[in-house]
Amino acid sequence: MDDAEDPGASTAPARSWSPAGGVFIAVALACAIGAAVVVWRHLGQRHDEQVQAHLASHSTEVVLKVSERFSSYRMLLRGGQAFLRSRADLDLAVWRTYLQRLSFQEDFPGVQGIGFAQWILPGQLEAHTQTMREFGSRDYGVWPEGQRDARSSIVVLEPADWRNARAIGYDMYSEPVRREAMDRAVQSGEPALSGKTVLVQETDTDVQAGVLLYMPVFANGMPVATEAERWAALRGWVYLPFRMARLMRQMLDQHPGQIRMQVFDRIQAPEALLYDSHAGMPYSGAGPVSTERALLGGVEWVIRLEALPAFDAEPDIRQAEFVSVVLVGVLLVVTALFFAMTRERAARLARTTESLRRSEEKYSTLVNIAHDGIAATDAAFRLTFVNPGFVELVGREESRLLGMMLDDLWADGGGESREMILARLGEGQSKRYEVRLTRGDGKQLTVLVSLAPLNDGWGRMKGVIALLSDISERKEAERRIAHMATHDILTGAVNRLMFGELLGYALVQARRSAHRFALLFIDLDHFKQVNDERGHHVGDLLLCDAVRRMQGSIRSSDALGRRGGDEFVVLLPEIGADKDAEIVAEKIRSALEKPFVLEGHEVRISSSIGIAVYPEDGKDEHELMCRADEAMYRAKLGGRNRACRVR
Repeated sequence: MDDAEDPGASTAPARSWSPAGGVFIAVALACAIGAAVVVWRHLGQRHDEQVQAHLASHSTEVVLKVSERFSSYRMLLRGGQAFLRSRADLDLAVWRTYLQRLSFQEDFPGVQGIGFAQWILPGQLEAHTQTMREFGSRDYGVWPEGQRDARSSIVVLEPADWRNARAIGYDMYSEPVRREAMDRAVQSGEPALSGKTVLVQETDTDVQAGVLLYMPVFANGMPVATEAERWAALRGWVYLPFRMARLMRQMLDQHPGQIRMQVFDRIQAPEALLYDSHAGMPYSGAGPVSTERALLGGVEWVIRLEALPAFDAEPDIRQAEFVSVVLVGVLLVVTALFFAMTRERAARLARTTESLRRSEEKYSTLVNIAHDGIAATDAAFRLTFVNPGFVELVGREESRLLGMMLDDLWADGGGESREMILARLGEGQSKRYEVRLTRGDGKQLTVLVSLAPLNDGWGRMKGVIALLSDISERKEAERRIAHMATHDILTGAVNRLMFGELLGYALVQARRSAHRFALLFIDLDHFKQVNDERGHHVGDLLLCDAVRRMQGSIRSSDALGRRGGDEFVVLLPEIGADKDAEIVAEKIRSALEKPFVLEGHEVRISSSIGIAVYPEDGKDEHELMCRADEAMYRAKLGGRNRACRVR
């Protein structure tokens, strides 16, 4: 009933507050407002810190993606280097065929092309030009013209489209930025990345900054231990040109339009800018910024991420938390009102008590409808209150939960002991950690537990407030992302990068314990025909079924990896005799020659398998991979559907 409707309101004389009571209420109200302001500022600062931390996480993720891409680019260059070194003469036709079979633009996103720049010593220019014109380039010539001690010339660049054709014959060694990287590659014998430049493939429209990654190619059989020997043995460079906008594509696909990414060459300056996801946008200076550095091919890139107004780390819960603080402040003021009232104002006390009860009902309603689990414990960590969200989360009845120790619900004990947690809370510190929770039905969840001390009027802890949030889906998503980083998305086989690490580890173990291991290189015969006739969807189903059959033919300790397209590799980390590898190869060959039934159609393929054994066929991963590849080609030339080893 409202005050206007209260029968006693018209007869009771109006009462006023005593001066002491008014001062007490004013002080309490001022404290509540001051506390609300302080808490709001603290919540704003914490929110900004969360945004900064989330942005830094994305910055680290971008650096990891860029580093992983360049690791795969280095593997691509090493493969080309090994291919060219394995042949005594530089056969450009064979090299071009090898590049066309790689399907590198599908397996190595961001690559503009892959080519070979030949090293031309003084006195060799005329003979080189004649050879290239006989090779099929009638108008071929090395450019730009001019007198130089030595030259390089781009002789092959795939794919041979109109843009890449503009670069044929270009002497990259004549340009200082490219020459510095080419010299560094020869000096170190390792891949070297150039600084910022403009590719000769660019036209008058959509001009982008570019970089190039060089790998030196030395003559087979010549010593390369010193820098002088490497220059004497130099045949040229296998290299990859990159247009930066294409290279950095999809680096921020989770937050399109929310983060501005800039990449600089060595220094953060306008003249060193390689890439800007929001070119032309002025610097606001208002949003959080995260800067990371990545060392790629001997060159340091500065990667700068700036949060745009649309970016936010997580839903802003400051308003809800602030409302809670305001409610606490209201309760403080109401309590002050209660103690300020005198006995003669009993009617007002009754109405204030009723108002407090309604406020408590609203607060209780908020707690009861909350999706997260909310609970209270006593000072010994025994549960004294649980909301419906908590009951639903843990899958147990409320009657069985009350009196139970909170951490008895954790599957792994929660890491830190109960005594240490209570001691920390007793000192006024909050606690936040992840645990595995066991539900009543035996199912386990990953939950985020937030604990805060509940103190009495003298500052002593009388209990604990606990908030439990189910983060199982987020943790599962993180696990899937980690799996995708090391496995092929389509087939589930180990990807190139992870297989390279497994092969390197197998080499270390074999050298340490002096045992042998084998590498199988598998190419699916007639797969392209199935893909062309039945479509890519059936081709994908065929690849997945083929991987399942190959997985069933090897041991759990062996590793199956996909190199790209229809090419696979198998690592047998320890074998006793050559026949062990031949037995596994025969199992795989036999499994793959059986017919596949895909969408009601019978499909037949076979496999050509190359075998390389450590240490007889190679002392390092690149040599073993080349030997296995050669053996696979020997199997194809021998009629396919067989396994061979290069002797």
